Amino acid sequence: MYLFFLPAYSPHLNPIELVWKSLKYRWLKKVDYNSWACLKKAIFAIIRNFGQDYKIDFSELANRNMIKINSA
Repeated sequence: MYLFFLPAYSPHLNPIELVWKSLKYRWLKKVDYNSWACLKKAIFAIIRNFGQDYKIDFSELANRNMIKINSA
């Protein structure tokens, strides 16, 4: 069993926050979207291709703040 100690507010350690940060700052093109529908379409295209065209290395996250507990 592994225990992960996370501070009360720690978005940098939360996997979904890392996904949204990458989507917002790395993958989503810096253009003006004419409508909410256009922005939503761009976001869904990224989500559909997550793991193929868009990847995140979570190994750094897994190695931080982790303690291994030996089970009996």
